[in-house]
Amino acid sequence: MTVSPAPTRQQIAAEFQNADSACRWMSGINGPHRLEVPRPRELSFRHQGTSLGNVSIGIIEYSTPVHIDIADLTHSYSISLPLRGSQNFELRGNAFGSDTGVAAIISPSQPLQLSMDESCRKRLVRLSRQGIERKLSQLLSRELSRPVIFDPRMPLSGTVQEWWRMVANLQEMLDADGSLCDLPEVWSNFENSLITSLLYTQPHNYSSELLDRQQGRPAYLARLETLFRDSLDHPLGLADLERVAGVSRERLYRDFHNQYGISPIAYFRQLRFDHVRQQLEQAAPHESVSSIAMDCGFQQLGRFSQEYRARFGELPSETLKRTIQAQLQ
Repeated sequence: MTVSPAPTRQQIAAEFQNADSACRWMSGINGPHRLEVPRPRELSFRHQGTSLGNVSIGIIEYSTPVHIDIADLTHSYSISLPLRGSQNFELRGNAFGSDTGVAAIISPSQPLQLSMDESCRKRLVRLSRQGIERKLSQLLSRELSRPVIFDPRMPLSGTVQEWWRMVANLQEMLDADGSLCDLPEVWSNFENSLITSLLYTQPHNYSSELLDRQQGRPAYLARLETLFRDSLDHPLGLADLERVAGVSRERLYRDFHNQYGISPIAYFRQLRFDHVRQQLEQAAPHESVSSIAMDCGFQQLGRFSQEYRARFGELPSETLKRTIQAQLQ
C-alpha cells in the first residue's frame, strides 16, 4: 500500500514591534479581532511554533499589557496555558483568570475579551473545528447536532496536566529536524491521541453521552477497534470480527447496536470512508482519486464515488480539487 503523505510541517515565526502588524498576523490565525496596546512603544510581539494537519502548537507573547476582542474563532479551538504571567477572559458575561495553574480553552462561536499582562508568555494550541467534530462524531457513532462547546477553564490537575505534558512533548518533536511527525502514520496517531484525550479530559456539552458510551462496554470491543484501525485499507468480514471478538454473531450485533447504534460492518465501513476522506484532504498534487481509493482498499471506483457522495455531500474528486487548490494558494 502507498500511504498518502502527511501534511507538511509549517514553521511559525513572527516578530513585530508594531501593533497593526501583530494584529494582522493574529487575525490570520484567530480571525478578525481588535487589539488594544496601551503602551505601544513597549510592544515586542513574538509567535514561534509549528503547524501540522489539524494541530498548531506555539509560544506567544506581547511583552506589554494588551487587550484583545475576538468576535468568533469560527474554524478552530484556541487552548492556552501561561508559562509565566497571567491572562484574563470575559466570555458571555463570565470572567475568569488563567495563569500557570489554570489553562483556558475557547470554543468557536463564542465572542470574548482577552487581557494579557506584560509578563504573559503562553503556550498556544489550536485544534481545527473539523478535526474535533470528526473525532467526536466517530466516538459517538453519529452526526453531531450542535457545535462542541468546552468548559473554558482548565485547572491543571489530573488528566488535564497529563494532556499538557503531551502537548509539550509534541511541540518538542514538531520543532526538531527529521521529526517522527513527518511520518504519516506516526503523525496520524499523535493527532488522534491529542484530540481524543482532550474530548475525554475536558468537560464539554457532549461529555455525558461520551462517557455513558464508555461505561459497561464489553472488553472485546477495544480489540475490535484496534483491528479496525489496523485494517482501514481492506474490507473485513463478519468471520474476521467473530474470530477476534470471541463471541457469537448474535451478541456481536447486539453489543454493536447498543454501543454504536449500527451493525459492526456498517461501523467499520464508516471508519474506512472517514479514512479515505482524510487521505483526500491530505493528498499531494500528483495524486488522483483512483490511486487514493485503491490504496485504501476500494476497488469498485464507481460505487465508491456514489457512496462517498451520499456520505459527505460531494464527490471525492471535489474533495481532492479543494485540497489541491488550498495548497496552491
